[in-house]
Amino acid sequence: MKRLFAMKFGEISKLVLFMVLTLICSIVLGGEHEGAAHEGGIPQIVFYQAINFFGVVLLLFFIGRKKVSGFFNKRYEALAGAVREAKLLKEAAEKKHEEYTVKIQNLNRESEKILQQIRADGEETRRKIIEEAQRVAAAIQVEAQRAAANEIERAKVHLYEEVLQQALDGAHVLLTKSIAEGDQKRLQKEFVEKIEAVQ
Repeated sequence: MKRLFAMKFGEISKLVLFMVLTLICSIVLGGEHEGAAHEGGIPQIVFYQAINFFGVVLLLFFIGRKKVSGFFNKRYEALAGAVREAKLLKEAAEKKHEEYTVKIQNLNRESEKILQQIRADGEETRRKIIEEAQRVAAAIQVEAQRAAANEIERAKVHLYEEVLQQALDGAHVLLTKSIAEGDQKRLQKEFVEKIEAVQ
């Protein structure tokens, strides 16, 4: 009973309509003759079946139209929401794709710049290494020439000393041979006298 009072007027009217249509259908079906047919026309049972069919259709229409239309409206809204969301996702994905495409292009340009900079730096380093090697080679050459000149000078001095020593030795030998023994004794005597005089 509580449930009956809790129903809204629209629900009560649907319930009453359902009962009335069910009663009409049962009356129509109850009044049919057992297989009797009219001559030359549509049998009467087909007429009753059509009334029953349309009655059930009307009953379903009045009872379920809001639920069915609500179902289809909800389904439409859900599908429309899904389409909107898919469209937003597609736009977001396209935007991301465009961003990544731009980023990739920027990375390609940046990597090309970096490669050019590396090549330029490598060329500059190569040039500096060659310049340094040439400078070091020139310094080594100058030092080698200086060392060679020093060695030549040292060799000259040594050769001069050696030649001088040989000349002195040769002169000593010549002098010793050319001075007679008597002259030697006389020179020694004079030498001794001079030393005694000095003392």
